[in-house]
Amino acid sequence: MAILETETRGAVLVAQFNHANAHNPMSLELENAIRSICRETNDNPAIRALVLTGGNDRSFCAGGDFNEVAQLSGSVAVEAYIDRLIDFYSTILKVTKPTVAAVGGYAIGLGFQVSLCCDWRVGAPGTKLVMWELKHGIACIVGGYLLESFVGRAAMSDIVYGCEAVPISWAVDHKLLHEVADSENLMETAIARAQILSEFPEITFRRTKESINQGLLAGLHDIALETKQAHVAGVASRAAQQHFQSVLGQETETGTR
Repeated sequence: MAILETETRGAVLVAQFNHANAHNPMSLELENAIRSICRETNDNPAIRALVLTGGNDRSFCAGGDFNEVAQLSGSVAVEAYIDRLIDFYSTILKVTKPTVAAVGGYAIGLGFQVSLCCDWRVGAPGTKLVMWELKHGIACIVGGYLLESFVGRAAMSDIVYGCEAVPISWAVDHKLLHEVADSENLMETAIARAQILSEFPEITFRRTKESINQGLLAGLHDIALETKQAHVAGVASRAAQQHFQSVLGQETETGTR
């Protein structure tokens, strides 16, 4: 079973996350598959837009894969992981063609951040956008930076320190979600939006997107050092270990690990 299922709809490439866990935790395998599809989107002139989705009946992405994240130890490994994540987000932001996220179910932490790297986000009534890292002993510097860039400092503080799901109506009002569709129509709505965007003249769209994302990309690299330091300190304190063990224990009991 492929970790990323793809199909083309005209000039739109649809990439569906297909982790064995229906909540689509971001494993290294899935991350690398998304990187590859981003490169393909940029390099293939027949592709005019990209849709990233977890599927109609699955979560977009419920954060990092704790089977892998829980194994991180030592500053070198943690710093390399942060470098990898910032490069991953940058890879999505550097796709010069329209990118649309179909965000169903949970988009937690890393998953929320991946959606923010896309140009347009379609949600469903049951979509749960959550940055709950702090209450589980995980630093939220990148998430805080992205959210402040999108919704401002006060709203970012409410999301990051509140650690609760963002209400759908609020998410729409503040453009964390641009559209909301019925769950069964989530992917089709995202594909329809991608088709609209794919018809914009390529050169002006690309130049505009590159300019818009330039500051966001520079900011990600500017916060890399403090992000590494915060995560190294967090791992050393073992603040998140209880949360990792709890999640992994639940997955083992339900057979979703």
